[in-house]
Amino acid sequence: MAELNSSGINCEDIPGTTHLVNTKINPAELNETVKKEIVLIPHPSNNLNDPLNWSHRRKLIQVFCLILFCYGGGVASCCIYPLLVAIAADPSTNVTIDNLNNGTGYNFLFLGLGQFLMTPFAQQFGKRPAYLLAMLGNLVFCLWMPYVHSNGQWIASQILSGLFYAPIESLPSNTITDLFFEHERGTYIGIYSVSLGTSNFIAPMLSGFVAEALGWKWAVKIAVIFDAVCLVAMFFLIEETNYEREPGLEGEVTESEGIRLASTTFSNKNEDINCTVSPDTNFDKHMSTAISNHEIEYHAGKGYWARLLLLSGARKKNHFFDYILMILHMFRFPPILWSGFLYGVSLFFYSIINTTESIILSAPPYNFSTSMLGLAYLGPVIFVLLFYPYAGWSIDWIKIRKAKKHKGISQAEDRLPVLFLFMILGPASLIIYGVGAAHGINWFGVIFGMGLMAGLSIVGATSSITYALDCYPEAGMAGMAVVILIRNVMNFALDYGITPFIDNCGIQTTYIACAFICLGCIGTYFLMERTGLYWRKMTKGKYWHLVAKYRQRGVIQ
Repeated sequence: MAELNSSGINCEDIPGTTHLVNTKINPAELNETVKKEIVLIPHPSNNLNDPLNWSHRRKLIQVFCLILFCYGGGVASCCIYPLLVAIAADPSTNVTIDNLNNGTGYNFLFLGLGQFLMTPFAQQFGKRPAYLLAMLGNLVFCLWMPYVHSNGQWIASQILSGLFYAPIESLPSNTITDLFFEHERGTYIGIYSVSLGTSNFIAPMLSGFVAEALGWKWAVKIAVIFDAVCLVAMFFLIEETNYEREPGLEGEVTESEGIRLASTTFSNKNEDINCTVSPDTNFDKHMSTAISNHEIEYHAGKGYWARLLLLSGARKKNHFFDYILMILHMFRFPPILWSGFLYGVSLFFYSIINTTESIILSAPPYNFSTSMLGLAYLGPVIFVLLFYPYAGWSIDWIKIRKAKKHKGISQAEDRLPVLFLFMILGPASLIIYGVGAAHGINWFGVIFGMGLMAGLSIVGATSSITYALDCYPEAGMAGMAVVILIRNVMNFALDYGITPFIDNCGIQTTYIACAFICLGCIGTYFLMERTGLYWRKMTKGKYWHLVAKYRQRGVIQ
């Protein structure tokens, strides 16, 4: 029998390997709580205030708020993409096209660096105030953009906008983890990824028309007004999902002398029931006994106005700097580093297209007007929506199917096979766009390549987020902060390097090189699919030591 440390942690558990499906369940021996085939991970408490116990309607309202969060800030931040030429041509701004692109790079950089400030803020004071502060800060500094009169002011507006809006990159995925079980996350993280992507595409699609009619400054101001409307709606709808849950029924899997064991731990405030049983023991009987012996306590749900309190999710003790240190600790885990790399390259190649869209399509032979440059983003919107079932729902389905084939055992890497399509079509989309544009192909081909890469980027984003959260769930927020920091530093480097790359090598050579780089980068999923379990085994000791240390100090649950 495996031993538990003082924090109730079995250090032989492999993080990211779970007992997800009851393949030998006997309904006659189980009560109604565990008759379902899928094991609920994490196990919900008996408290009505536990987000896992909220009604489906209430959960969907929170998902809607995440969509508002993506669209409110995303529209205000991204409406400038087709306006860069117009902004640079405006004599009142005194900003060059190079500095406009540099500002976008700084925005990406501080969306990443802001994780060191905004992620601990959300953990210490609650996710609800973090969302509202992020929206308010982004609104204010996006409103500054039409009034800039120098390169320095433009860069400052982009830095501060990125810093305040940093939660957009990691907080929604952690909110989804608060609300939904492991086997549901792909579906809703897919919705978040689609919202994040389409907000970035719809904004420039519409702002081009507004700019032609009213000027580029009013295009930005109207986007900021929309941001303000979303902020007001979120104030009355978004709830706090930080919840201090008692340890529940866990389904981690251990290895002892090459034999897999299902380790079950059930605890409440009065007693701990810890059992480690071998596969030929009736696991389901133990699970049924543990649940039937648990003292059920029901807690009244909060009223509507109580849910709107800004600091209802605040911690009693100040652990702000502990949260910062935990982010630094997560740099030691290879699956987290690879997830950041995957997320980075998934958006890296679309950003290459996005950076050059205005330059390529406004020049001969296309000669797109400002409004048509915006309308070109309709292609990415369509492709992102088409790819959602593949990027979202299907990775949950694949995970459950694989668990059924492996006697109910699920691995974090089970979601990764969807990346095969990205590996094949990603290079093709870059060649269609870049080589096609260099040879002056019909505009439809250029926009098709642009849209295809946008849809594929959603596949990469969803896969990287779910993989990171599945690998080290107890440290999910800190892990996601690392993922986003890596992603955004990569995009910052891209925005600084892409213009000289194209100037020196030309459109065709640049995109052929990018196609082969894309093939190699996305192809690393083959390596992680086969070695991910090894890395999780190798890091389980230091991971559980980290979790135990921070759990004893009350930093995490």
